[in-house]
Amino acid sequence: MHLAHPSLKFRPSSVVSYWRLGPPVTSGRWYNIFRAAPKLSVDAKRFDYVLKLVNPDLSAEQQAFAIDRLGREAIATEQLEHPNVIRLLDAELDRPPFFLVQPWIYGRSLDRMLSVERHTSVNRILWTIRQIAEGVRAAHDQGRVYLGLEPSHVLLGKSGRVTLLGWSQCHQEGQKVWFPNDQLQNVRYMAPECFDDDYVANPSSDVYSLGAMIYHLFTMRPPFQSQSVDQLIADRSDNVPEDLIVLQPDCPPALSALVKQMLAKNVELRPTFRETLNELIGIEINHLTDQAVIRL
Repeated sequence: MHLAHPSLKFRPSSVVSYWRLGPPVTSGRWYNIFRAAPKLSVDAKRFDYVLKLVNPDLSAEQQAFAIDRLGREAIATEQLEHPNVIRLLDAELDRPPFFLVQPWIYGRSLDRMLSVERHTSVNRILWTIRQIAEGVRAAHDQGRVYLGLEPSHVLLGKSGRVTLLGWSQCHQEGQKVWFPNDQLQNVRYMAPECFDDDYVANPSSDVYSLGAMIYHLFTMRPPFQSQSVDQLIADRSDNVPEDLIVLQPDCPPALSALVKQMLAKNVELRPTFRETLNELIGIEINHLTDQAVIRL
């Protein structure tokens, strides 16, 4: 897929291509996101899709970077036909307006859940974790590394089904990667090697990120909590997080031991993602009827 790098700017009207824009969802540095509906839809109040549009106020260089990220997301989600991965419905990456369209998922993000819930059952947490791992594994099976795992990218549907969003950092395994590390939320879950100048996409980095997410789910905090990006990167290289089971005694011991391995600074000391998923499935099976409540 050819990704154009134009200098033209586009400001959205009420219609983008075949889509009618609805209420705005969010505006960020790179993209503006809207609820959307097919242009010819009969119900003027129903917006069952989300349209992600490149921010028209970016410089030409920034816009090229944003389009490249949008292309990565479009390509990954088009190829990954998996129930735990958001689907791609439409995209325009060759000329303005540059956008992609995905279904609107009715539910809430994992970071929202963590901000409001104060207790949950062991088996529910394990089910959520396993679904996240299944979605990431689908990318690995296609030779891709997610590199975007953090709570705001995990959407929980009303039934509890997980959908993974935020595939704009997805790279082919072995591809050289550069991250804009000015977004604190992303940095909290990224593996130490991701910030090396010569870093290439490695599935082991997703193992670390998943470990950091599990740690947060059980302790209500990521492994490192500094408020500075530079300090977070330094902490990851120099310090070891407190054992999960010390902070949350109700965590299954086997899971605590697995997370400790997943958060190893040395890539070679982490389990593979296949080994990680197999361990998670075994732990989940052992706790299928475990409705013990964990206080968060």
